Amino acid sequence: MTEKNTEPGNGPQEEKSDVEKKEIPQGSEVDLPQEVSLQNASEKAEPIENEERDGGDVASDDEILFPMEEEKRSTSRSPLSRVARGLLMMFFLGVIYLMGYGTQPEVFNHWVEDAGGWFDKGVNKARPFGEEMYKKTVEMVDKIHGTESGSSQPMGSDNMKMKGKRKVKYWKAPMVPGYTSDRPGKSPMGMDLIPVYEDEEGGLVSVDPVMVQNIGVKTEVAEKIVLRREIRTVARLTYDERMIHHIHTKYGGWIEKLYIDFTGQEVNKGDLLMEIYSPDLVSTQEELIVALKYNEALKESAFTEIRRGASRLLESTKRRLQLFDVPQHQIDELIQNKQIKKTMHIHSPVKGFVVHKKAQHGMHVEPGNPLYTIANLSNIWVLADIYEYEVPWVKLGQQAEMTLSSFPGKTFKGKVTFIDPFLDPESRTLKVRIEFPNPNWALKPEMYANVTLKEEITEKDIAIPEEAVIYTGEKTIVIVQRPKGGFESREVLLGVTSQGYVRVLEGIEEGEQIVTSSTFLIDSESRLKEALGKLGGKIKPLAEKSSKKIILKEMPSAHKNSEPPLHKNH
Repeated sequence: MTEKNTEPGNGPQEEKSDVEKKEIPQGSEVDLPQEVSLQNASEKAEPIENEERDGGDVASDDEILFPMEEEKRSTSRSPLSRVARGLLMMFFLGVIYLMGYGTQPEVFNHWVEDAGGWFDKGVNKARPFGEEMYKKTVEMVDKIHGTESGSSQPMGSDNMKMKGKRKVKYWKAPMVPGYTSDRPGKSPMGMDLIPVYEDEEGGLVSVDPVMVQNIGVKTEVAEKIVLRREIRTVARLTYDERMIHHIHTKYGGWIEKLYIDFTGQEVNKGDLLMEIYSPDLVSTQEELIVALKYNEALKESAFTEIRRGASRLLESTKRRLQLFDVPQHQIDELIQNKQIKKTMHIHSPVKGFVVHKKAQHGMHVEPGNPLYTIANLSNIWVLADIYEYEVPWVKLGQQAEMTLSSFPGKTFKGKVTFIDPFLDPESRTLKVRIEFPNPNWALKPEMYANVTLKEEITEKDIAIPEEAVIYTGEKTIVIVQRPKGGFESREVLLGVTSQGYVRVLEGIEEGEQIVTSSTFLIDSESRLKEALGKLGGKIKPLAEKSSKKIILKEMPSAHKNSEPPLHKNH
């Protein structure tokens, strides 16, 4: 028998715990209080009822040392989830089929064309809406800026008065970079052009004075000067074509004797060249003698008409000999002596040199056959080659100077007398003819000479050095130093170039400082500033440097990799 705990404060619950903690041997009977026995009986009855409902044996709580967790019964799937799974499976199968069908080249190209067509249709439909929204946005921005500018400067202030006196340099488009105009109007986007004033510093490039000195910036004042154009070229001497004479006969015959019998021989005017026999000349001489006798016989006739007829016959016969170029002294000798001569003379009509000679002793001559070519060298032609870009600065009457290696230190002066109306297709040059006097025949045809053409191109006009001009291909730029500091890139319109200077038609005023060196550095700085201005001056900062370190290790050699490492047992 166990003793009851009679200490004060102990109740029935404490007694129950004491009873549960004690080990009761199997088969022994223990007297328990009535309350405890009833409670245990009720607790045992509940598992038995549960066991009967479930249809299995369930152990009591007192007998289970390690209770197991009850397995959760799986809920049955609803019909809706099964349909969703089926649809999803069909969708994946359809995607796989389309991927296999669409990878064919002709199908893929067709799909791409259809997609591009639908995209273009969408863009065309959305473009009017986008343009309308853009215009409204621009109008709102203009109104806001207009209100801000109006509120910042009250009417009647000194700033407004100064703005009214400012000179507009040009007008530019607010939303189209690079679009400028010399008058107000509308931009290509339909917006009002805004003025740019001459005193605005927006287009200037500021360079530190120390940097200006380091890069060697040099300036020169733009001033009005007289430009002289000098064209230097190579020329060739030739004959004056107007002073070349061809000697030939107007009748047929045979050359009986030659007096000028080699090429290059000098002849004077009237010198005898040859004697020629011609049956036509002999018969004409006979007619002249008959006409003389007939005129003398009828000289005292009482009939006036007969005397005039005889006189006209004599004159016509003499005229016929003159037309055959028979010398006048031979005609006079024939009239005086009344004796027929076998040969007639041919004299030189000019003074010069025999350039070509085809006459030979005893040769038969036909009317029109050239016998001699005689050139007068008292005036010489010089043919100069002028390139296409130099043609605008050549004109008739232009003074020219010529030097030859045959006459060192001597300069010949002449003038331009003719400019060819066409270019040589092979050399792409223009022939310019210059005439030089040659009284002593010192200048010889086919000589080569150096010719210089000089001409005043303009009167006094603004000119700047050639090295100050930057040619970009689309326009020409000059860097101007402003009086208040800074540099400005300015587009100019240029004229002719001469003696290292180029004429400025537009863009530069007299007295402005023009940069002549380091222009490309300043121009690149100006372009960078312009590009940053178009981007709003926003520059993406550099990313922070990574704190990671890179450790380089030496690669093991081939023989080391082939041998396994040795391990020592400790």
